[in-house]
Amino acid sequence: MIQDIAPHHYDVSYHTERTPARRSFLVLVSREGVLFRATDDGFTLPRFADFETESLPFPSLCQKARYLFAIDDDFFFLLPASALPAGKLGEGYRFLGPTELRDLKPQHLAFAAITSTQLYRFYDQRKFCGRCGEKMTHSEEERAMCCKHCGLIEYPKISPAIIVAVRDGDRLLLTRYAKNASDYRRKALVAGFVEVGETPEQAVEREIMEETGLKVKNIRPYAVQPWSFSDSLMLAYTAELDGSDRIRLDENELCEASFVPRDEIPDNPTTASVGNELIQRFKRGEL
Repeated sequence: MIQDIAPHHYDVSYHTERTPARRSFLVLVSREGVLFRATDDGFTLPRFADFETESLPFPSLCQKARYLFAIDDDFFFLLPASALPAGKLGEGYRFLGPTELRDLKPQHLAFAAITSTQLYRFYDQRKFCGRCGEKMTHSEEERAMCCKHCGLIEYPKISPAIIVAVRDGDRLLLTRYAKNASDYRRKALVAGFVEVGETPEQAVEREIMEETGLKVKNIRPYAVQPWSFSDSLMLAYTAELDGSDRIRLDENELCEASFVPRDEIPDNPTTASVGNELIQRFKRGEL
C-alpha cells in the first residue's frame, strides 16, 4: 500500500524550528497536482537547490516555506504555488495528479507528495475562523490552526471511511462509480464515510445496503490505511453475503455492481490502495 515505504521511515512530528537546507525537498501543490522534476529514469520531487535562481534566491524561498515532515534524514517543506515566477514552470517540471501519483516510483516520494496534498488542503481551507471569521494563525505547539480572537482550534481533517470486500463463495462484489460520483473508473469495492454516531461495522452494513440493496454477515476487520487523496482513514473489512444476491443499484453512487467469479476478476498491478489489495488477494485465492 502507498504508506508501506520501508526501509524508509516517516516522521510526522511537528517542528516549527526546522528550516530548509538547499538539499531539503520542496513540495509545491496546486489544483493540477504536485510539482515534480523529470529525471533520466522518471520523476523526483525538487529540492530547494533546484528552484534557486537570481529572481528567487534561497533566503526568499525559505521565508515562504512551511515544514511538513521528515522521511529518513530528508526534510519536506510546503511552498505556495504563488512562489512560481509569473506562474510558469521551468524546463523539465510537471504537475502530477492523483492517478499518476498512485503508481509513481520511488514510492516514498509518491507517499510524501500525496500526504503533502492533505496538509496543503488543511492549511488552504483554514485561513479564516469558521466561528468568528477572523484570520487563523499556525500553532507553535502542534499541527493546528488557531483563532486568537475566539480561541477556536482546528486540526487536520481526517475522515474515517470503510471499504469492504463482500464475498459470495468464489465470487466477489465489484462496483464501478457513477461518473458524477468519482473520477476513478476501474472496478472497486463498496466504500463510504462513517456517519456521526455509528460504528465502522454499522457503516459497512449501511453502505452496502444503500448502494446495492444487499445484506451481509461475518463482518471482519482487515487493515487500516491513511488515504490522503480524500483526507480519509480507510478502515478495510471483509464480509459475506447474507441471503439474496439480487442487487438494487443506487445510480447516484454507482453505474455498475455485480458478483464476479474469482477467475474473471481483472488484473490490476497497482499496490497503492487497500481496496485493490483486497481484490487481488481474493483473485489469488488468499481471501
